[in-house]
Amino acid sequence: MARRPVKNSMVEFLRQLIAIPSPTGSDDASAIVRTVGDWLAENGVHHQRLGSRDKPKAIVVNPPTGPGDEVLLLNACLDTAPVGDPAQWQYPPFGAVEHEGWLYGRGSADSKAAVAILSEIARTTPLTAREPLNGRLRRVTLVFDGDEHSGRFGGIKAYTAKFGFPAFCAIGYPGPRHIVVGSRGFYRTVLTLRGALGHSGSGSVPAELAMAKLQRLLAGLERVPEQGAPADECFALRPRASVTWLRTGARTYALTPAKIECGLDIRLTPGFGREAAGRFLDALLADIARETGDAHASSLGPVNCWPAFRTPAGALLPRLLQSCARETLGHAPEFSISGPSNIGNYLAMHGTQVVAGFGVEYQRLHGPDEGVKLESIPGVHAAYALAVRRFLDGYA
Repeated sequence: MARRPVKNSMVEFLRQLIAIPSPTGSDDASAIVRTVGDWLAENGVHHQRLGSRDKPKAIVVNPPTGPGDEVLLLNACLDTAPVGDPAQWQYPPFGAVEHEGWLYGRGSADSKAAVAILSEIARTTPLTAREPLNGRLRRVTLVFDGDEHSGRFGGIKAYTAKFGFPAFCAIGYPGPRHIVVGSRGFYRTVLTLRGALGHSGSGSVPAELAMAKLQRLLAGLERVPEQGAPADECFALRPRASVTWLRTGARTYALTPAKIECGLDIRLTPGFGREAAGRFLDALLADIARETGDAHASSLGPVNCWPAFRTPAGALLPRLLQSCARETLGHAPEFSISGPSNIGNYLAMHGTQVVAGFGVEYQRLHGPDEGVKLESIPGVHAAYALAVRRFLDGYA
Protein backbone atom coordinates (compact mmCIF):
# COMPACT_ATOMS: atom_id res chain seq x y z
CA MET A 1 0.00 0.00 0.00
CA ALA A 2 1.38 3.38 -1.00
CA ARG A 3 2.10 5.71 1.87
CA ARG A 4 0.08 8.88 2.08
CA PRO A 5 1.84 12.23 1.58
CA VAL A 6 3.20 13.57 4.83
CA LYS A 7 0.97 16.16 6.46
CA ASN A 8 3.60 17.52 8.83
CA SER A 9 7.31 18.03 8.47
CA MET A 10 9.46 16.87 11.38
CA VAL A 11 9.53 20.42 12.76
CA GLU A 12 5.78 20.86 12.40
CA PHE A 13 5.18 17.55 14.13
CA LEU A 14 7.61 18.54 16.88
CA ARG A 15 5.67 21.77 17.43
CA GLN A 16 2.51 19.72 17.80
CA LEU A 17 4.15 17.42 20.34
CA ILE A 18 5.56 20.26 22.43
CA ALA A 19 2.12 21.87 22.61
CA ILE A 20 0.73 18.81 24.40
CA PRO A 21 1.76 18.91 28.09
CA SER A 22 3.12 15.54 29.20
CA PRO A 23 5.18 16.18 32.36
CA THR A 24 5.62 13.12 34.52
CA GLY A 25 3.49 13.05 37.64
CA SER A 26 0.90 15.54 36.40
CA ASP A 27 -1.16 13.66 33.83
CA ASP A 28 -1.19 10.27 32.21
CA ALA A 29 0.32 9.85 28.77
CA SER A 30 -2.94 9.23 26.91
CA ALA A 31 -3.06 12.60 25.12
CA ILE A 32 0.49 12.48 23.79
CA VAL A 33 0.17 8.78 22.90
CA ARG A 34 -3.05 9.50 21.02
CA THR A 35 -1.42 12.37 19.10
CA VAL A 36 1.54 10.26 18.00
CA GLY A 37 -0.74 7.38 17.12
CA ASP A 38 -2.94 9.65 15.01
CA TRP A 39 0.09 11.01 13.13
CA LEU A 40 1.37 7.51 12.43
CA ALA A 41 -2.06 6.33 11.25
CA GLU A 42 -2.54 9.36 9.00
CA ASN A 43 0.81 8.62 7.39
CA GLY A 44 0.23 4.94 6.84
CA VAL A 45 2.43 3.61 9.64
CA HIS A 46 0.94 0.62 11.44
CA HIS A 47 1.47 0.68 15.21
CA GLN A 48 0.12 -0.68 18.46
CA ARG A 49 -0.27 0.65 21.98
CA LEU A 50 0.94 -1.02 25.14
CA GLY A 51 -0.79 -0.66 28.48
CA SER A 52 -4.44 -0.21 29.30
CA ARG A 53 -6.91 1.44 26.93
CA ASP A 54 -7.39 4.41 29.24
CA LYS A 55 -3.74 4.76 30.27
CA PRO A 56 -1.44 3.55 27.48
CA LYS A 57 2.24 3.37 28.36
CA ALA A 58 3.90 3.21 24.97
CA ILE A 59 3.57 3.06 21.20
CA VAL A 60 5.33 0.31 19.24
CA VAL A 61 6.05 0.32 15.51
CA ASN A 62 7.11 -2.86 13.67
CA PRO A 63 7.48 -5.20 16.67
CA PRO A 64 9.19 -8.57 16.26
CA THR A 65 7.04 -11.40 14.97
CA GLY A 66 9.14 -14.30 16.23
CA PRO A 67 12.06 -15.23 18.49
CA GLY A 68 14.35 -15.47 15.46
CA ASP A 69 14.15 -11.74 14.66
CA GLU A 70 17.33 -9.73 15.28
CA VAL A 71 15.94 -6.42 16.50
CA LEU A 72 17.44 -2.95 16.52
CA LEU A 73 15.21 -0.99 18.87
CA LEU A 74 15.01 2.80 18.40
CA ASN A 75 13.64 4.44 21.53
CA ALA A 76 12.47 7.89 22.62
CA CYS A 77 10.30 9.03 25.51
CA LEU A 78 7.00 10.90 25.23
CA ASP A 79 6.71 12.09 28.83
CA THR A 80 8.89 14.94 30.04
CA ALA A 81 10.46 16.46 33.11
CA PRO A 82 8.19 18.80 35.11
CA VAL A 83 8.07 22.46 34.10
CA GLY A 84 9.20 23.80 37.48
CA ASP A 85 8.55 27.49 38.11
CA PRO A 86 6.86 28.94 35.00
CA ALA A 87 8.07 32.40 36.00
CA GLN A 88 11.63 31.31 35.16
CA TRP A 89 10.67 30.63 31.54
CA GLN A 90 11.15 33.35 28.95
CA TYR A 91 9.09 31.34 26.45
CA PRO A 92 5.89 29.45 27.38
CA PRO A 93 6.78 25.84 28.27
CA PHE A 94 4.18 24.49 25.83
CA GLY A 95 4.22 27.37 23.35
CA ALA A 96 6.64 25.79 20.85
CA VAL A 97 8.10 29.25 20.23
CA GLU A 98 10.77 29.60 17.55
CA HIS A 99 13.40 32.29 17.98
CA GLU A 100 16.66 32.75 16.08
CA GLY A 101 16.77 29.18 14.89
CA TRP A 102 15.82 27.55 18.20
CA LEU A 103 12.52 25.90 19.07
CA TYR A 104 11.65 26.19 22.76
CA GLY A 105 9.43 24.08 24.97
CA ARG A 106 9.42 21.40 27.66
CA GLY A 107 10.37 18.08 26.13
CA SER A 108 11.68 19.60 22.90
CA ALA A 109 15.09 18.02 23.51
CA ASP A 110 14.17 15.18 25.87
CA SER A 111 12.90 13.62 23.75
CA LYS A 112 10.13 14.86 21.46
CA ALA A 113 12.59 15.85 18.73
CA ALA A 114 13.67 12.21 18.63
CA VAL A 115 10.02 11.11 18.43
CA ALA A 116 9.51 13.37 15.40
CA ILE A 117 12.72 12.14 13.73
CA LEU A 118 12.04 8.45 14.31
CA SER A 119 8.41 8.83 13.22
CA GLU A 120 9.61 10.29 9.94
CA ILE A 121 11.97 7.33 9.49
CA ALA A 122 9.03 4.98 10.07
CA ARG A 123 7.05 6.87 7.43
CA THR A 124 9.72 6.86 4.74
CA THR A 125 12.06 3.92 5.36
CA PRO A 126 11.43 0.15 5.27
CA LEU A 127 11.99 -1.31 8.75
CA THR A 128 12.37 -5.02 7.94
CA ALA A 129 15.10 -6.73 5.92
CA ARG A 130 14.09 -8.48 2.69
CA GLU A 131 15.99 -11.67 3.49
CA PRO A 132 17.26 -13.35 6.68
CA LEU A 133 20.93 -12.97 7.57
CA ASN A 134 22.55 -16.10 9.01
CA GLY A 135 19.09 -17.50 9.61
CA ARG A 136 17.78 -14.43 11.43
CA LEU A 137 15.54 -11.70 10.05
CA ARG A 138 16.75 -8.21 10.92
CA ARG A 139 14.08 -5.79 12.00
CA VAL A 140 14.02 -2.19 13.25
CA THR A 141 11.41 -1.55 15.94
CA LEU A 142 10.38 1.81 17.37
CA VAL A 143 9.20 2.30 20.95
CA PHE A 144 7.89 5.65 22.22
CA ASP A 145 7.71 5.44 26.01
CA GLY A 146 5.11 7.44 27.93
CA ASP A 147 6.33 6.38 31.38
CA GLU A 148 10.06 7.11 31.40
CA HIS A 149 10.63 10.27 33.44
CA SER A 150 8.61 8.82 36.31
CA GLY A 151 11.46 6.39 36.92
CA ARG A 152 9.06 3.48 36.51
CA PHE A 153 10.16 2.90 32.89
CA GLY A 154 6.73 1.43 32.30
CA GLY A 155 6.81 1.60 28.51
CA ILE A 156 10.03 -0.29 27.94
CA LYS A 157 9.14 -2.84 30.61
CA ALA A 158 5.77 -3.43 28.94
CA TYR A 159 7.58 -3.89 25.62
CA THR A 160 10.13 -6.39 26.94
CA ALA A 161 7.43 -8.31 28.82
CA LYS A 162 5.56 -8.83 25.54
CA PHE A 163 8.34 -9.05 22.96
CA GLY A 164 11.51 -9.89 24.88
CA PHE A 165 14.83 -8.04 24.89
CA PRO A 166 16.24 -6.71 21.61
CA ALA A 167 19.74 -7.47 20.37
CA PHE A 168 20.47 -3.75 19.93
CA CYS A 169 18.99 -0.48 21.17
CA ALA A 170 19.71 3.15 20.28
CA ILE A 171 18.09 5.74 22.55
CA GLY A 172 17.46 9.12 20.93
CA TYR A 173 18.61 11.37 23.75
CA PRO A 174 19.94 14.69 22.44
CA GLY A 175 23.50 15.77 21.65
CA PRO A 176 25.16 15.50 18.21
CA ARG A 177 28.79 15.55 19.34
CA HIS A 178 28.82 12.36 21.38
CA ILE A 179 27.50 8.83 21.16
CA VAL A 180 26.82 7.69 24.71
CA VAL A 181 28.04 4.11 25.05
CA GLY A 182 27.64 3.74 28.80
CA SER A 183 25.99 5.17 31.89
CA ARG A 184 26.35 5.03 35.64
CA GLY A 185 23.93 2.71 37.37
CA PHE A 186 21.96 3.35 40.54
CA TYR A 187 21.38 1.91 44.00
CA ARG A 188 18.18 3.33 45.48
CA THR A 189 16.54 2.76 48.81
CA VAL A 190 14.61 4.49 51.58
CA LEU A 191 16.56 5.03 54.78
CA THR A 192 14.60 5.66 57.98
CA LEU A 193 16.52 7.51 60.69
CA ARG A 194 15.05 7.35 64.18
CA GLY A 195 15.73 9.34 67.31
CA ALA A 196 14.27 10.69 70.52
CA LEU A 197 11.05 12.69 70.32
CA GLY A 198 11.31 15.83 72.38
CA HIS A 199 10.33 19.46 72.81
CA SER A 200 12.44 21.78 70.68
CA GLY A 201 12.47 24.32 73.49
CA SER A 202 13.54 21.90 76.23
CA GLY A 203 16.36 22.90 78.54
CA SER A 204 18.15 19.61 77.77
CA VAL A 205 18.98 18.28 74.32
CA PRO A 206 17.99 14.63 73.80
CA ALA A 207 20.96 12.30 73.58
CA GLU A 208 19.90 10.77 70.28
CA LEU A 209 18.41 13.05 67.65
CA ALA A 210 17.22 11.89 64.23
CA MET A 211 18.27 15.27 62.85
CA ALA A 212 21.82 14.77 64.13
CA LYS A 213 21.91 11.46 62.31
CA LEU A 214 20.74 13.18 59.15
CA GLN A 215 23.55 15.73 59.41
CA ARG A 216 26.14 12.96 59.71
CA LEU A 217 24.53 11.05 56.86
CA LEU A 218 24.79 14.01 54.50
CA ALA A 219 28.42 14.56 55.42
CA GLY A 220 29.23 10.86 55.10
CA LEU A 221 27.71 10.53 51.64
CA GLU A 222 30.32 12.97 50.38
CA ARG A 223 32.92 10.24 50.92
CA VAL A 224 31.50 7.95 48.23
CA PRO A 225 33.97 9.05 45.52
CA GLU A 226 36.82 8.10 47.85
CA GLN A 227 35.39 4.58 48.11
CA GLY A 228 34.98 3.91 44.41
CA ALA A 229 37.64 2.58 42.09
CA PRO A 230 39.59 5.36 40.35
CA ALA A 231 38.04 6.63 37.14
CA ASP A 232 39.77 5.43 33.98
CA GLU A 233 39.62 6.10 30.26
CA CYS A 234 36.90 3.49 29.73
CA PHE A 235 34.60 4.89 32.41
CA ALA A 236 35.64 8.39 33.38
CA LEU A 237 32.89 9.09 35.92
CA ARG A 238 33.09 8.32 39.64
CA PRO A 239 30.34 7.17 42.02
CA ARG A 240 28.05 9.75 43.61
CA ALA A 241 25.56 9.64 46.49
CA SER A 242 22.62 11.94 47.18
CA VAL A 243 19.64 12.33 49.45
CA THR A 244 16.91 13.13 46.95
CA TRP A 245 13.89 13.64 49.24
CA LEU A 246 13.01 13.88 52.92
CA ARG A 247 9.83 13.17 54.86
CA THR A 248 9.37 13.67 58.58
CA GLY A 249 6.68 14.18 61.23
CA ALA A 250 4.05 16.79 61.89
CA ARG A 251 4.75 20.31 60.66
CA THR A 252 5.32 21.95 63.98
CA TYR A 253 8.09 24.05 65.45
CA ALA A 254 7.68 22.50 68.89
CA LEU A 255 9.01 18.96 68.36
CA THR A 256 12.28 17.39 67.32
CA PRO A 257 11.37 14.64 64.83
CA ALA A 258 11.50 11.04 65.97
CA LYS A 259 11.63 9.67 62.42
CA ILE A 260 13.10 10.99 59.17
CA GLU A 261 12.66 9.08 55.92
CA CYS A 262 15.27 9.76 53.26
CA GLY A 263 15.35 8.81 49.61
CA LEU A 264 18.90 7.64 48.86
CA ASP A 265 20.35 7.56 45.35
CA ILE A 266 23.87 6.17 44.91
CA ARG A 267 25.25 6.26 41.34
CA LEU A 268 27.28 3.19 40.47
CA THR A 269 30.28 2.53 38.25
CA PRO A 270 31.84 -0.73 37.03
CA GLY A 271 34.28 -0.54 39.96
CA PHE A 272 31.66 0.46 42.53
CA GLY A 273 28.62 -1.75 42.13
CA ARG A 274 25.72 -2.95 44.25
CA GLU A 275 27.78 -4.86 46.83
CA ALA A 276 30.26 -2.00 47.24
CA ALA A 277 27.42 0.51 47.68
CA GLY A 278 25.77 -1.73 50.28
CA ARG A 279 29.00 -2.12 52.23
CA PHE A 280 29.62 1.63 52.12
CA LEU A 281 26.13 2.41 53.41
CA ASP A 282 26.31 -0.22 56.16
CA ALA A 283 29.64 1.18 57.34
CA LEU A 284 28.29 4.74 57.30
CA LEU A 285 25.24 3.80 59.36
CA ALA A 286 27.44 1.93 61.84
CA ASP A 287 29.59 5.05 62.26
CA ILE A 288 26.49 7.18 62.81
CA ALA A 289 25.16 4.75 65.43
CA ARG A 290 28.49 4.86 67.32
CA GLU A 291 28.54 8.65 67.27
CA THR A 292 24.91 9.35 68.18
CA GLY A 293 23.65 6.22 69.90
CA ASP A 294 21.56 3.32 68.67
CA ALA A 295 18.64 3.05 71.05
CA HIS A 296 16.44 4.08 68.11
CA ALA A 297 17.88 2.00 65.27
CA SER A 298 17.91 3.14 61.65
CA SER A 299 16.53 0.87 58.96
CA LEU A 300 16.75 0.42 55.21
CA GLY A 301 13.91 -0.35 52.83
CA PRO A 302 14.07 -2.58 49.75
CA VAL A 303 16.86 -1.82 47.28
CA ASN A 304 16.26 -1.07 43.61
CA CYS A 305 19.48 -1.42 41.66
CA TRP A 306 20.57 -1.24 38.02
CA PRO A 307 24.29 -1.72 37.37
CA ALA A 308 26.48 0.59 35.32
CA PHE A 309 27.10 -0.46 31.74
CA ARG A 310 29.53 0.26 28.95
CA THR A 311 29.18 -0.98 25.38
CA PRO A 312 32.63 -1.51 23.79
CA ALA A 313 33.42 1.13 21.17
CA GLY A 314 34.24 -1.64 18.71
CA ALA A 315 30.82 -3.28 19.01
CA LEU A 316 28.46 -3.24 16.03
CA LEU A 317 26.03 -0.51 17.10
CA PRO A 318 28.56 2.16 18.17
CA ARG A 319 30.57 1.59 14.98
CA LEU A 320 27.46 1.71 12.81
CA LEU A 321 26.08 4.91 14.29
CA GLN A 322 29.45 6.65 14.32
CA SER A 323 30.17 5.81 10.69
CA CYS A 324 26.72 6.97 9.57
CA ALA A 325 27.05 10.22 11.54
CA ARG A 326 30.46 10.82 9.96
CA GLU A 327 28.98 10.52 6.48
CA THR A 328 25.89 12.63 7.11
CA LEU A 329 27.23 15.26 9.51
CA GLY A 330 30.81 15.49 8.30
CA HIS A 331 32.31 14.61 11.67
CA ALA A 332 32.54 11.51 13.83
CA PRO A 333 30.90 11.92 17.24
CA GLU A 334 33.12 10.83 20.10
CA PHE A 335 32.13 8.04 22.46
CA SER A 336 31.26 9.11 26.00
CA ILE A 337 29.77 7.97 29.32
CA SER A 338 26.73 9.64 30.89
CA GLY A 339 26.20 10.34 34.56
CA PRO A 340 22.43 9.75 34.65
CA SER A 341 21.12 6.22 34.31
CA ASN A 342 18.54 5.32 31.68
CA ILE A 343 16.76 2.35 30.16
CA GLY A 344 20.11 1.39 28.64
CA ASN A 345 21.13 0.08 32.07
CA TYR A 346 18.00 -2.07 32.22
CA LEU A 347 18.46 -3.43 28.71
CA ALA A 348 22.23 -3.97 29.00
CA MET A 349 21.90 -6.17 32.07
CA HIS A 350 19.68 -8.42 29.95
CA GLY A 351 22.23 -8.68 27.14
CA THR A 352 21.20 -5.82 24.82
CA GLN A 353 23.94 -3.85 23.08
CA VAL A 354 23.08 -0.20 23.82
CA VAL A 355 23.96 3.33 22.83
CA ALA A 356 22.18 5.76 25.14
CA GLY A 357 22.33 9.00 23.29
CA PHE A 358 22.93 10.66 19.94
CA GLY A 359 20.57 13.36 18.80
CA VAL A 360 19.80 16.99 18.14
CA GLU A 361 21.69 20.01 19.41
CA TYR A 362 20.02 21.31 22.56
CA GLN A 363 20.19 23.66 25.51
CA ARG A 364 18.89 23.75 29.09
CA LEU A 365 17.80 20.13 29.30
CA HIS A 366 15.19 19.81 32.12
CA GLY A 367 15.63 23.53 32.82
CA PRO A 368 13.67 26.68 31.89
CA ASP A 369 13.62 27.41 28.14
CA GLU A 370 14.65 23.93 27.09
CA GLY A 371 15.22 24.14 23.36
CA VAL A 372 16.53 22.44 20.22
CA LYS A 373 18.48 23.93 17.33
CA LEU A 374 16.29 23.42 14.29
CA GLU A 375 19.10 23.14 11.78
CA SER A 376 20.43 20.08 13.64
CA ILE A 377 17.29 18.01 13.00
CA PRO A 378 17.88 17.05 9.31
CA GLY A 379 21.43 15.82 9.94
CA VAL A 380 20.42 13.64 12.89
CA HIS A 381 17.52 12.26 10.88
CA ALA A 382 19.88 11.44 8.00
CA ALA A 383 22.32 9.64 10.32
CA TYR A 384 19.62 7.43 11.85
CA ALA A 385 17.97 6.75 8.50
CA LEU A 386 21.31 5.64 7.03
CA ALA A 387 22.00 3.46 10.09
CA VAL A 388 18.60 1.78 9.66
CA ARG A 389 19.27 1.00 6.00
CA ARG A 390 22.75 -0.35 6.66
CA PHE A 391 21.64 -2.46 9.58
CA LEU A 392 18.95 -4.08 7.45
CA ASP A 393 21.45 -4.56 4.62
CA GLY A 394 23.62 -6.70 6.90
CA TYR A 395 26.16 -4.35 8.51
CA ALA A 396 28.40 -6.42 10.76
